Amino acid sequence: MVTRDPLVVFVLLVLWKGYCIGENAFIQEEAIDHGENITLPCFPLNDERSGNDRRTNMDDIWLNHEIAMWVREGREDEQISRMSVHQDGSLSLTNVDRDDSGVYRCLVEDEIRMRIKLEVRAPPPALSNVTVVPSTVLALLLWEVTDTGGYPISHFSARYRLKEPILFSDHDTEEKSLHDYSWHWVVPEQIKPSVREIDVYQLRPNSSYVFEIWASNQLGAGEITQLETHTQNNEAEIELARHLLEGAETFDTRVWVAAVAVVMGTLVMLALGTCYLLYKECHIPNINLDEHEIMELVPNIILNPGFDDDGGVESHYERDENCNNRRAMHINNISTAQPYRI
Repeated sequence: MVTRDPLVVFVLLVLWKGYCIGENAFIQEEAIDHGENITLPCFPLNDERSGNDRRTNMDDIWLNHEIAMWVREGREDEQISRMSVHQDGSLSLTNVDRDDSGVYRCLVEDEIRMRIKLEVRAPPPALSNVTVVPSTVLALLLWEVTDTGGYPISHFSARYRLKEPILFSDHDTEEKSLHDYSWHWVVPEQIKPSVREIDVYQLRPNSSYVFEIWASNQLGAGEITQLETHTQNNEAEIELARHLLEGAETFDTRVWVAAVAVVMGTLVMLALGTCYLLYKECHIPNINLDEHEIMELVPNIILNPGFDDDGGVESHYERDENCNNRRAMHINNISTAQPYRI
């Protein structure tokens, strides 16, 4: 079906022309940090025309810089005071912020000469889906990251305090209550960028707390997210926590360091002793008999079990009552030669 409505045909032609112009326009990407100034050119830097032709064309166009118009998607009125167009058609932005990010188009006589995608890097925005799951004396803090601000997140930070101070008549209890009302950092103070949840300990049962959490990158701390929660009142959990956390505040970590040092020192001494014994065993000389002596000794042992390796078959002993100075000797496996009497 082909339409003959002139208005429809005109709109289609305009849309087709705008699509072709938008596709053929050069897209340039720029990035800048929050609070700095930047100038966006109206002509691409890779213009293929020769220097003279390009200079002549620009002189003809910029005799009146008012013919250059910059358009940004979703422009805000507050941005106009920080924008200015120069004689050559370039656009200057001062003290940029995250709201200045977007695609800028330079139009000359209704023709797009340049499209620039500007990214303003800034501290991270507020975290998303921040929730607190309270218990009796502890709480679980969870969060998600949707934007890093242009730079990788270096760490997270979180802190908490009582919503309202609880005053008591007792002076010591009053000081402790005021201490709890001040801000307390969640340990560790710099949470790893890969972490998305953390436990908060030593809270008061049945109390209202205020939590704050934010992300940081190399440009600084981001927007703070604040929320409130109320801890539960469970007697069983309170008693269990009292026994588990008893002495935690006064615990001296130097005791653990000393114990670990003693254990490691003992293991090192055992390892050195083992290495020394192995070294000594490897350096004990091996006693090897001469091959000729071994061959001569074997048949003598087989033929004469009474063979004496001192050099003779017969040995002289102290005379007995029969004046015998020799001992009995096996001739073979059956017969035994007894010493004769004198």
